Amino acid sequence: MRIAFVTSIHPDFDARVWKYTVMMARRGHTVHLVCPWKVSGGAVREGVTLHTFPRARSRAARPFVIPWHLARKLRPLLPSVDLVHFHDIDILPYMAALGIFKPVVYDVHENYPDEMLVRQWIPRSLRRPLYHCVRFVQAGLSRLVRNVIFVIPEIEKHFPKGVLRTEVIRNYATLDLLEYVSNDYRSRPDTVVFLGSNYEGNGTFLFLEIAARLKERHPNVRFLMIDRWDPSIRDRALTFIKAHGLSNVSILPNILPQDVMEYLNMATIGIAPGLRQHKHINALPTKLFEYMAAGLPIVASDLPNEARIAEDTGAVLLCRPEEPETFVAAIEKLVDDRENAYQLGQRGQEAFRERYCWEIQADKLEKFYADVLRGRMGHSGQMTMSLDNR
Repeated sequence: MRIAFVTSIHPDFDARVWKYTVMMARRGHTVHLVCPWKVSGGAVREGVTLHTFPRARSRAARPFVIPWHLARKLRPLLPSVDLVHFHDIDILPYMAALGIFKPVVYDVHENYPDEMLVRQWIPRSLRRPLYHCVRFVQAGLSRLVRNVIFVIPEIEKHFPKGVLRTEVIRNYATLDLLEYVSNDYRSRPDTVVFLGSNYEGNGTFLFLEIAARLKERHPNVRFLMIDRWDPSIRDRALTFIKAHGLSNVSILPNILPQDVMEYLNMATIGIAPGLRQHKHINALPTKLFEYMAAGLPIVASDLPNEARIAEDTGAVLLCRPEEPETFVAAIEKLVDDRENAYQLGQRGQEAFRERYCWEIQADKLEKFYADVLRGRMGHSGQMTMSLDNR
């Protein structure tokens, strides 16, 4: 197959976008990627030909500059590709129009209507109207696209039933990470790593509260977080760190997703402290799978998907995000018994290899593309795979 992937806003070498392109190129397909990344246009990376354009400088500029750039970069490719797979809701109207003439796949990364309810930059009075607006427009335009991929099945509730060809491709980590795992786990200093983006709902302040409590009881335990902030909380978080004297917390520079093992090899425990908010209850934190690949035991909030993974792998200690002390106790348990922590991490790594790696979804994705090209309609919702599907 000849496939053009398109992203208008995702950062350079975004994990999900890049994993798609590389996986399809490795399986012998011709792959193009149209993207706003800082890479020379025409460059070929891992079998993927990149067609790059300048990134929009502001959110307000996107509706004006992105269509122009896409027309310049994507239009010349259309005669030579079989289908277009795009990743961003802001270009959905243009891709829906293209879908009238060319097979198009819409990859839905997030629950966009629910995002409208929690985005800090949206005035509270507009959040509920925007929720309904996004849900209505997305559902309507998806009828023109006809082919939709979800990151989790729960998102499908916002789309029309019975008229779309759908599939679920979960945001697992790639097996490539295993090549860079260090085997010195037993000799590392006690270190808790949080690789998630820093915003309130993702548990940034819960993470800092846990660090503050453990500083008094286990001052040698280090905490690592990434310099990737929601601007609305950055100053508050840094003030919290300073006010509580959190010398045990280090903020590491942001790095490309494929380089995360550099930081995971510094840690002995992975943490996923998402809050019990509507957005997170049915989310599937990608960091869990990176922690599993690294052989780290995991301490996570007892949300539904985390609970299923905990039950299936035995590698996750579940805690209540409303009670920081439950996280503290779980971390203390792992710190006090390093051998048990190691064994939990090994179970997670084995489960990652067998059931939770990105590559196990390749056959399913190829079949979906083949169905798109044949124009054969599947049953919406019946092609999805459960978390514990083997």
